Amino acid sequence: MRRFLSPALLVLVSLAISPRSAHAQREETISDKAMTLVKFSTLEYPKRAAQALVQGIVVVRAKLDDSGGVVSATAVFGDELLIPASLDNAKQWRFKPNTEKAVVIVYDFRVNEAVSKPGCSNFLVEPPNFATITMCAPGIQ
Repeated sequence: MRRFLSPALLVLVSLAISPRSAHAQREETISDKAMTLVKFSTLEYPKRAAQALVQGIVVVRAKLDDSGGVVSATAVFGDELLIPASLDNAKQWRFKPNTEKAVVIVYDFRVNEAVSKPGCSNFLVEPPNFATITMCAPGIQ
């Protein structure tokens, strides 16, 4: 035997689902135009990741307070050796406030074999939200 939802119950279920779906979708997409970097903090290549020669991308979604400061950060994607340093660093950034009260920061960790000084680390920011952290590969002369 088939059961059908009554029209009133169907409307209530639709209303309950719709706002969450719209909110979830809004949380997934943040325009570059909504992000204006005000302040950032440099980041050294994480030691354990450097020792293991781990490189890759970490994507962080950060929630902002009313003044544009980062109040919380979560990793959307990335290697477990790179994520903790990225999250700590993201919490030190500041953006102009936006209606989404959120930003996305992309960290690109790279081992650079072209540089011959072992143990060096370099940090470069390309506003509004892209940071490149390079490390010189150890033992390259």
